[in-house]
Amino acid sequence: KSLRRCCPSDVTARPGSAAAPYGIVGSGRVARHLGHYLDTLGLEVRRWTRSATTAPELALAGCPVILLWIRDDAIEPFLDRADFSGRTLIHASGSLRTPMAHAMHPLYTFGPDLYPDDVYPAIPFVCDEDGPSFSQVFPDLANPSWTIASDQRPLYHAACVMGGNFSTLLWNRAMQIFRELGVPPEAAVPYLERTCANVAQHGPGALTGPLARGDRRTIEANLNALEGDDWGRVYRAIVEAARPGLLDDNPETIE
Repeated sequence: KSLRRCCPSDVTARPGSAAAPYGIVGSGRVARHLGHYLDTLGLEVRRWTRSATTAPELALAGCPVILLWIRDDAIEPFLDRADFSGRTLIHASGSLRTPMAHAMHPLYTFGPDLYPDDVYPAIPFVCDEDGPSFSQVFPDLANPSWTIASDQRPLYHAACVMGGNFSTLLWNRAMQIFRELGVPPEAAVPYLERTCANVAQHGPGALTGPLARGDRRTIEANLNALEGDDWGRVYRAIVEAARPGLLDDNPETIE
């Protein structure tokens, strides 16, 4: 029962048509956002959530593509219980490697509120290279897509977490400090926006400040100011990763 994923079968019905509606499992942010996207395109969709009174197999009968838009750790247990034999099973996890379904991960972040409709077509998807193509599963979506080997998913997702989750946590702490100092957090929004724009345009060349200069004195003053703050350890770890040796006892040996 563990090897049940498959490519779209040779049927004439187009996925998302009345004859072949998508079956969505889940009600979280990914399911709400991407389900809304499919709705705005006029595609046929059926939904099943844990609160449903009918079995998923019955609720999603006639859906050749099942979209498992649920938590990573819920995907395999759900498929162990449900029987979707012969269907194309797609999950949206960035890190999960499973023989039970193929990955099509939206390289994006989803907030509590739906986005304007023109946002969704630009969201990139990163898919398993040994699975169906994005255009096979979503022939009416114009989103850019790429493929990677499934065994590279943990590394790929580590990059997603560093770029998205870590930066969110760092900015939330920075804005908390601004607030404590009497500076309204919204005053930093232009700085945040320009930082993101510079990274997108210039990559490593966007880095400024004491790390770019190798300014040990300023970095040590920052670390002293963060004494007793757990985020001081984060600051130090980033310095050590970005500029190895800068905080060593003999910094003059650093090129």
